[in-house]
Amino acid sequence: MLTIYAPSDNPKSKCWEVFNGIRKTWPTETEIKNNLETDVKSPAMFWGFINNNINLVHQLEQQQLDYWYTDTPYFGRFDNTNLKDDNHYWRICKNQIHARYWRDCPSDRFNRFNLTIKTRKTDGKYILICPSSLGIHAYLKKSNWLNDTVNEIKKYTDRPIKIRQKPRKAGTSGPSVADVPLEQDLQNAWACVTSCSISAVEAALQGVPVFSDPKSFAWTISSASLSEIEDPFYIDPTQWLYSLAYQQFTPEEFKNGVAVKTLKDLNILQ
Repeated sequence: MLTIYAPSDNPKSKCWEVFNGIRKTWPTETEIKNNLETDVKSPAMFWGFINNNINLVHQLEQQQLDYWYTDTPYFGRFDNTNLKDDNHYWRICKNQIHARYWRDCPSDRFNRFNLTIKTRKTDGKYILICPSSLGIHAYLKKSNWLNDTVNEIKKYTDRPIKIRQKPRKAGTSGPSVADVPLEQDLQNAWACVTSCSISAVEAALQGVPVFSDPKSFAWTISSASLSEIEDPFYIDPTQWLYSLAYQQFTPEEFKNGVAVKTLKDLNILQ
């Protein structure tokens, strides 16, 4: 039995774009519980860190029990002005809040987005810091992440530091409400430093080396320590980007079984 923890008092939540499909296609029975609960059952499924989800996820991780986490995708975010079942995506991850690196994924799902992967940038001037949300930092138990990160960087470089907070406006967040596009801030960046922000995807596409938290989806392509800020680790991110695209699905794909079949084919869902 999969227990889905949802804001059952909010029928308009976008979580239902995932959960309604999961209830239809998941290989086991499912049940819905309110995510305000304080006790949790495994296996469980969540959508973002709303209500009591952080505490429930922490409980499962401490007990090493299975859970599924769904949230914002790596490519193809929703547009409230043009919302269709087949034109936006949600990520789904097992036993962590972000995708793992699954090797040898084909390029087909990534190719849907017509993105160009640029070669490594070596002429950047400043360090671009992209903090994650307060919710993510609460999950990581790093409430002082930004100040700690700035102070650590200053130990190893004199390069200017530019901080880009997560764009928020009109009750929403993300690229659609940014006053300055992330691509513009990355143009002259030497490196992108983040905890778990999806800005790491755009940095990789622009050829900018990434520093991230070990619980980030970008850990595979990241430098391990800020002491390496002047000589950052860098690998071709192509296969990693393909892997990300194989762990996110449209509402339609959650409903028609494509999501479940793909997770089974990758042996993520067994």
